[in-house]
Amino acid sequence: MNILAVDTSTNAMNIAVVKDKERTSFHHVGKMEHSENLMPRIMDMTKKAGLTLNDYDLLVCPKGPGSFTGLRIAMSALKGIAVATDTPLVTVDTNLVLSSQVAYFDGIVVPVIDAKKRRFYTALFKNGARVTKDIDTTEEEMIELLADEKRVLFTGPDAQMFYDKLLKKGLKEQCPTLDAFVDSSSFDFAIKLAELGLCEFNKNGPAEMGIGPTYIRKSDAEVALENKIKEMNKSEI
Repeated sequence: MNILAVDTSTNAMNIAVVKDKERTSFHHVGKMEHSENLMPRIMDMTKKAGLTLNDYDLLVCPKGPGSFTGLRIAMSALKGIAVATDTPLVTVDTNLVLSSQVAYFDGIVVPVIDAKKRRFYTALFKNGARVTKDIDTTEEEMIELLADEKRVLFTGPDAQMFYDKLLKKGLKEQCPTLDAFVDSSSFDFAIKLAELGLCEFNKNGPAEMGIGPTYIRKSDAEVALENKIKEMNKSEI
């Protein structure tokens, strides 16, 4: 099966082309210029694999959490390819991809994505299974969540930064019996995304074409609109 997996949910661009048992991937961390660079990179990797866009059997991208704009870029690109080539598309939870690389850990696994504004996107996993839903959290809230745990492993692109902030907030003092570890080693996100995407497709079939990214935080525009409505309501009282 030929699979194209694309991720632009953070400042990293991850692309994988799976051609039967051959796997080719691309990873680049830099400025958020995904909208300009994504399609040229996809076309280049597709050509080098000896394929055309019509040769893909499955398209995969993350559904979130992640950057508002970044999630839409990958999903929009693959939706365009899906419609043009009649190729099925599936989406996979970003935190699931991150946690699955260290599912062997005998404790709580905490994938971490910097959500900016002094908050982080994460979730708790254990033995490869989800313990919590995706959450938008702070260091203080995470310390409370880990209060009764014995072993925890932070993973993902911003794991070390998050762990350092937890230490400054008193993680060791408030959770003295907790053994905490950090795995910031790089891994092939896009390849794992393709693998999990195939599992999702085999289990549940393709996603609806009307599907959108999963946001666990309101956008700045939504927050601004809500504040404006509140101010208008106050002025009418």
